Amino acid sequence: MSDENLLHEAINNSKEFVNFPGVLMAVSLHPEWLTMIPEGRVWAILHQVIFSGNVNNLYQLLALQKLNKTFRLLTNTRDNKTVLDIASIRPDTSEMKMHIEKLIKLDEMLNYAKDCEWNRCYEIVKENPGFANEKPPYRLFYLIHHMACADAMEEFNKFKEIKNCKFDLNLRANRLKVNKIAEQEQKPAFARFIEREYPSLLDEDVELEKPSDEARRRTVTINAIMENKVIAKTLDDNLMGAPVKSAKNRGEVMTYLNQVRNQSERELQGKEKQTIKPEQASHQEMLLDNLICPIALAIFTDPVIAADGFTYERSAIENWLNNNDRSPMTNQVLPNKFLSPNTVIKQIIAAVELMT
Repeated sequence: MSDENLLHEAINNSKEFVNFPGVLMAVSLHPEWLTMIPEGRVWAILHQVIFSGNVNNLYQLLALQKLNKTFRLLTNTRDNKTVLDIASIRPDTSEMKMHIEKLIKLDEMLNYAKDCEWNRCYEIVKENPGFANEKPPYRLFYLIHHMACADAMEEFNKFKEIKNCKFDLNLRANRLKVNKIAEQEQKPAFARFIEREYPSLLDEDVELEKPSDEARRRTVTINAIMENKVIAKTLDDNLMGAPVKSAKNRGEVMTYLNQVRNQSERELQGKEKQTIKPEQASHQEMLLDNLICPIALAIFTDPVIAADGFTYERSAIENWLNNNDRSPMTNQVLPNKFLSPNTVIKQIIAAVELMT
């Protein structure tokens, strides 16, 4: 089945509110499909999921966008409806509308911060002090990190005067503290300023979670595969041919992949390493990122989905939840601490491992 047909199938499933695991599989393999509107269509997967009113499904899909530089929440439909228009259609989906409104406002604040429009940013934080320490799931930086990149020491002090606005300096981006981000962006003055104000930033880091030996092995194996092979087409052929109902075991995946193994071997014969084009490298980087626990920083062995929509290694997120009620990725309060197995990610990892 062609990519176009697979995309249409994923849009149909989201439109009919059926087979969400299949939709999740499609967007896990192709994050850019979330907002893509092919010919003959009016709405993307994003719009259909918002219309469904299922907030949990929306956040699972948004969590897959963290390395997708082309993702925009404010992607209109072909008939020029906004995501907020769609969230407002049904009177029984007020929770979805509330979440969309918050995401839009957080995006607005962080866009102002990125462009150093501090007065506009200030007004948003003044109305919503908690926003100072929150971000959407598809964003890398919190507000304090944009301040570090802009050397905005005066603005930092001004924002601190807002009632109930207290910056959490433990918030990180790519595991870096705010002073390290300032140094990385060649803003040493901000780094020294923040270190003087908050000496605890200089304390030695404590490793959040050590990956298991199995996770380390998988990480080495899958990194090696992705460095040498373009795997997108193979994964599409083997994982999106039918609705995903439950995780296949290793034997079932092996049987399925054997059907195309001979053809794959002929294509790869005589090639130690395929030439990977830049766009393919970017796609594989997004895919690999979605196979790695953001806490343990290793390939999953027991992936579970938390209430923020992100997938974590079970032991890592359980340890986090023992002492926290906020998301480690967005710092927003978690509505619950339930964890559910991510069978889609388990299937992708099993399929990639079998390409060795």
